[in-house]
Amino acid sequence: MSDLVLSHPREPEECPEKRCPGRPPVLEGGERRELILNAACQVLDDHGYHNASMDKLAHLSGMSKKTIYQMFASKEDLFRTLISERLFDIKYMAVQCPPDIAPEAELVHILVTIATRVLAPDRMCLVRAIVGEIRDSAEIRRIMHSIELCGNCNQIEDWLLRQQAAGTLPIDDAEDLGTGLFNMTVGKLILGELFHSRDLVAPDEIEANIRRWVRIFLAGLSAIEPVRS
Repeated sequence: MSDLVLSHPREPEECPEKRCPGRPPVLEGGERRELILNAACQVLDDHGYHNASMDKLAHLSGMSKKTIYQMFASKEDLFRTLISERLFDIKYMAVQCPPDIAPEAELVHILVTIATRVLAPDRMCLVRAIVGEIRDSAEIRRIMHSIELCGNCNQIEDWLLRQQAAGTLPIDDAEDLGTGLFNMTVGKLILGELFHSRDLVAPDEIEANIRRWVRIFLAGLSAIEPVRS
C-alpha cells in the first residue's frame, strides 16, 4: 500500500496551502510567460534565431515544450511577441507629461522618456541580437515588417499632429518628420550604445543632448514657409 501511495503522489490542488517537498512552486500563467520570453531573449542573443530551438528554450526557461506551445503557436509567434512587447512597446507607450507643460518641454519629456527606456541594458541586448540576425533571417525580417505595419500613431507623431492642428508649426508629413526627429535624438544615442562607440550617457546628458536637437529641429521647422493650397 505504501508503494502505491509513493508512486501516485497527491496533485497540488489537493493541498494548496502546503506543497510537497521537492516540488517546484506553482507559477501563474503570466510568470511562466515571462520566464519563456526571458529565455527567448537570451537564446536569441547566444545562438541566433536559426539555432534557437524549442529544446533550448524549454531547458533555459525550466518549462516543458508542451507549456511553451500552449502559450505560443510557433517559434515565430514567440519571437514576434518578444520583439513586439519588449522593443516596439516603447514606440507606442503612453508618456505621462506634467500638466500645463509648454509644447517644447513636452516634446523633450517624451523623447527623454523613450530614450531612457530603450537604452536599458536588457533592451539594448535585444536590439543587438536582432541587428545580428536581420540580414540572414527571413523570419526576423518578416517579424520586424509585420510589427512596423501595425499599431497606432506613436507619441512623437501625435505631438506633431497636435501642433499641425493648432497651426503652430508648418508640418506637412508628421510621420516623416517624426522619424527624422527620433533618429537625430534617440536614434543617435542607440547607435552609440549599439556599437559601444562611447561611454554610457548619464541621464542629465541625455536630456541636454535631446533638448539641443529639439531646438534645432523646431527652429528649422519654424523657418519653413507654410505650404499654400
